[in-house]
Amino acid sequence: MHRTPLTERSKRSAPSAFELARAGGREDLTILLLSARAGFTLAGVEAEADSACLTPARADELISDPSQCDAITALLAGRQFDDILVSAHGDYLRVIDAFSVMFPLCRTMARTRNSPLQQRAHLRTWLDRGRAPGTNIGAGHIRWSKVAQGLSAKLGEFVVRYAGPASQRGHLIHMMLTDGSLATGYVTAAREPLAPDIWISSKARLREEMTLALRRFGGATRLAGNADLFSGT
Repeated sequence: MHRTPLTERSKRSAPSAFELARAGGREDLTILLLSARAGFTLAGVEAEADSACLTPARADELISDPSQCDAITALLAGRQFDDILVSAHGDYLRVIDAFSVMFPLCRTMARTRNSPLQQRAHLRTWLDRGRAPGTNIGAGHIRWSKVAQGLSAKLGEFVVRYAGPASQRGHLIHMMLTDGSLATGYVTAAREPLAPDIWISSKARLREEMTLALRRFGGATRLAGNADLFSGT
């Protein structure tokens, strides 16, 4: 089973998609790299050494180049995929979209239009999804919004909201359902209860912690007849 991220060339001052995957020990991961010089290739040290930026003119050349279809077919041959992540922006994304019919349909297909820094953050989250044995992490697009009370985000039936500073130190976020009630009674695949009131150490980690919380609850199960696991705690 394979996961396949399609990512653009990133600056060498930060970890690349290839380096992140290798550090995480993801032998089942296939990474296709889009570079200005070679077009679609398998990610690796040599491929990522191509530092040329993709110009609009070069993007048009790649889109009209029939050999790119042959390259994609050869790169994907003999592989079976469960998930695909497309993470790119600008002309890189335009080229990938032009060849989208070449990629297989999978149970989970995510597409983002982000800066290289945001792409790496998204890839980390995507790689961590369901990595540990027995875990089940919710996938999907998180919708962010700012209201008078602060930052909030939504994934499926869950809404996480910033609740302000904690009484002693740090900050609090609340996991709620779309009807406004607290998301109580949810457990992980290991039947460990998930608390809807979540403490975080620093507001600088707010988006990261809210994302992790939404993913955890998105893959959780609610126990019928035991809706308030945290009463009295």
